[in-house]
Amino acid sequence: MTDTTNSTNVSELGADARVGIGAFFERPSLVMFGLGFAAGMPNQLAGLALAIWLREAGASLALIGLMGLATLAYALKFLWAPLVDRIALPFLDKALGRRRGWMILMQAIVVVGLLAMATRDPALAFTPDGDATAAFIPFAGFAVLIAFAGATQDIAIDAWRIEVTPDASRLGVLAATYQWGYRVAILLSGALPLFVAQAFNGDTYGWKGWAIAYVAMAGFMILAILSTLWAPREQVTSALRWEAPADVVDRGIVDKLEWLLRLCLMGTAACVLAVGLAGKAEPLAWLVGWLYGGTAQMSAALAAKPWGVWQQVGYALLGLSLVVVACLQIPGIQTRPGAYFKAALGEPMADFFSRYKDLASVILVFICVYRIADFVLNITSTMYLDAGFSKDSIAFAQKFFGAAMSALGAGLSGYLVLKFGLFRCLVVGAFLQPISNLAFIAITLTGANEPALYIAIGIDNLSGMFAGTCLIMYMSMLTKEGFTATQYAVFSSLYALPGKIITALSGRIVEGAALASEAGWLVSLRPWFSRLPAEAFVAGGAKLGVSGQALAAGYTAFFVYSSLIGILGIAMALVISRGPARVILEQEKRDETETA
Repeated sequence: MTDTTNSTNVSELGADARVGIGAFFERPSLVMFGLGFAAGMPNQLAGLALAIWLREAGASLALIGLMGLATLAYALKFLWAPLVDRIALPFLDKALGRRRGWMILMQAIVVVGLLAMATRDPALAFTPDGDATAAFIPFAGFAVLIAFAGATQDIAIDAWRIEVTPDASRLGVLAATYQWGYRVAILLSGALPLFVAQAFNGDTYGWKGWAIAYVAMAGFMILAILSTLWAPREQVTSALRWEAPADVVDRGIVDKLEWLLRLCLMGTAACVLAVGLAGKAEPLAWLVGWLYGGTAQMSAALAAKPWGVWQQVGYALLGLSLVVVACLQIPGIQTRPGAYFKAALGEPMADFFSRYKDLASVILVFICVYRIADFVLNITSTMYLDAGFSKDSIAFAQKFFGAAMSALGAGLSGYLVLKFGLFRCLVVGAFLQPISNLAFIAITLTGANEPALYIAIGIDNLSGMFAGTCLIMYMSMLTKEGFTATQYAVFSSLYALPGKIITALSGRIVEGAALASEAGWLVSLRPWFSRLPAEAFVAGGAKLGVSGQALAAGYTAFFVYSSLIGILGIAMALVISRGPARVILEQEKRDETETA
């Protein structure tokens, strides 16, 4: 076992001057690369690649958008994470351990799902005499199954990463190699199916090419299975299977009805959260669509300016509230279903709040806002097109150069955490994110300038991945043995929640600032862009009814705004790194090491 004495006596948690670049080539680190690859594959194959297959097969954009809801399983995974903590899978738990057992099972389900999708041709549902029930519904079901299994696999992988080593200094390395594997999977599963389909189908649709592509991707999941089998067993005792308290009587049919009610409430909460996160009406239209006049009217209301985004916020908060209600015990009555739900989701969060008390809320706010400056940058691809870059230039810069810079950022953060500690790197990451957003202004000032494109994408990807890897390590260290999967799933879902909602405002801010720059209170900005190439931002400006210079000014104002909201992340990072929250965490890690 790795000696951790030195790493726990340093003043900066995670820093260990003795640990060098060789930590990236240790067995857990190499395994983590394979597990990162395993995590990235189902996400992409149930998302982007699937969308392209469906579009070529004749599906409408509305149907493709609806299918995209399958990947919301990754945001909602905290709802079933307690099962991964508590349930011991027959045979697999004893043979492989709790985490690897769940990984293997989910990877097998992903493989089966991919092979099953390859046996179905979705185009049959879009022909005049097509049978949607026979052709498309099973196909869609397999896609949902892949997304669910992929999200559940993520729960187990995150828990394994935390539990496989007691040495805090190496958590950053594992997070970095995970990110490398994940990026490789994203590139492979995003590009290879398209190349295979093109090779067999040419420029016309053909089921054969897509079927072969998905069979090939199922074959690549062998790497995930081999990585899981090679992974060392986690070094902590698995949580015990839940048992009903001895003093709580079994009420027979009444308990069964309460189980059903609580599960229905949890399912409704998931639907409400899905509307809040995705801004789509379909998950909840069956319940509240009539209030809007129908599904189409509800979708329009969620997309309306400016109140649509606030409806999303309301649905997200309501969904979280329903989760809390589903886990509450009935006042004055102890029941087995109530005891179970309290133990499943209530106890992990109660443990967190008991350890950090009043500081727990501060920590959760920090997790929510740390990457908010990065999450609002969902309109950069549109900005590239408006500036005049070609689609192939954008694709190469984003997918290949951007991926390389992301890998560099992940590796750099893992290495610097080894050398200088987590909290220093968290603060550096907090400053890097808003500052990197200003790099995009080089494009708004120069138009389709290739060096500016690569500089902006490079700085953004490097800083974003650096900060993201540091946050992964911090959230990992907040978890407690016995609740690892559940607590980390809650943290990882929370940190993405504000960004998913706030991104809906990005386009509106650009448009509003552009209109104000054309004939409003920001009109003084427009002369700054008088030297832009004649064609830059003109086409995009015409759609909005403004000049190219005004649209460039609108984008510039947005990037300044996105940097300013990053100040909140900086402030919270300073609070976390210098205050009592850090002291408590460092003391916990010292106590855990002494106990081990």
